[in-house]
Amino acid sequence: MLNVLLICSMGASTGALCDKIKKAADNENFEINIWATSLATANDEIEKSDVILLGPQIRYMLKKIIAVSEGRPVESIDMSMYGMMDGEAVFAKIKEMATKI
Repeated sequence: MLNVLLICSMGASTGALCDKIKKAADNENFEINIWATSLATANDEIEKSDVILLGPQIRYMLKKIIAVSEGRPVESIDMSMYGMMDGEAVFAKIKEMATKI
């Protein structure tokens, strides 16, 4: 089971993306636990995750999240993938990041 945390400014917009990513994972029989949180509560959630993705609107926080992620892979979601709510493309990125664990 791969635990994936999505962080955005408020946690709402990434919630919809989580559903699409989960569907893409289910289509491949890939076990994933994925959830979204706001930047304000991210520190409480990081320790539960294996992989961390940031919404493009908070990519400026990438270095700070990496600093507190204790070696977990952390990346920003591509703006076009995010805007299109492309769960399959983001899921492909997650699988790529998982190889770094």
